[in-house]
Amino acid sequence: MITSTTNRNVKLVRALQTRRRTRWEQGLFVIEGVRLAYEVIAEGLPVHSVFHTDNLSERGKGLVNTLARHGAEVYMVSEGVMKAASDTESPPGILLTLPMPKISPIEMIDFALVIDRLADPGNMGTILRTAFAAGVQAVFLTKGTVDPFNPKVVRAAMGAHFRLPIRYIEDPRVNDLFEGLDVLIAERGAGTPYYQVDWRTPIALVIGGEAEGPGDVLRSIALGGVHIPVREETESLNAAVAAGVILFEIARQRVGLSSLEA
Repeated sequence: MITSTTNRNVKLVRALQTRRRTRWEQGLFVIEGVRLAYEVIAEGLPVHSVFHTDNLSERGKGLVNTLARHGAEVYMVSEGVMKAASDTESPPGILLTLPMPKISPIEMIDFALVIDRLADPGNMGTILRTAFAAGVQAVFLTKGTVDPFNPKVVRAAMGAHFRLPIRYIEDPRVNDLFEGLDVLIAERGAGTPYYQVDWRTPIALVIGGEAEGPGDVLRSIALGGVHIPVREETESLNAAVAAGVILFEIARQRVGLSSLEA
């Protein structure tokens, strides 16, 4: 049992939890809890290492054994070490380090989401979860957007990382990436009400940052803007809420919710 927080493997977990640079240099990120661990097994994803306490349920212990059989390095740790390694106030007793998923977008994307300079991890994770549920084929992130492998993003996304292609883009590539797609920007009070738009064409929806909205590069290639009508007294909607409203209208028009369920 590992009882010291200075153990090199524990220190790596802490660095992965707190440092974006470490995550991208190592190509690893952290998930916590039995539910997400089962998602990893279901998707057949490789696991780098598993850390667990001795008080796991029988279900949790069975999960650890399964991960060990699949080649993961397994470490039992004390409650104190788990608390130090976890990013949550109430550690679930098991965490995994995983290689960042390499999910390739389909060749002919006609439903993309662009997240531009969004800063809040909770909003980002919720948007990723919603995007997968609504049938988005790929998510593109611009420079200045919160790290999608930030632990708070990962928790809020609830497994979307395992199934949804997520890519950073550089400004010079924007025109090429979105060639053939109608780029529409979600903005408060700008453009067409979202429910009056014909979303059945190849589309890239842009959700901008909470403070400043989308940047000039995306505005320069955008066909126009869309908005969600709200009462005048209302502040702008939370980015994740706005994304959800528009994404499911797109899904309704393009395939129908019954098709998504199938």
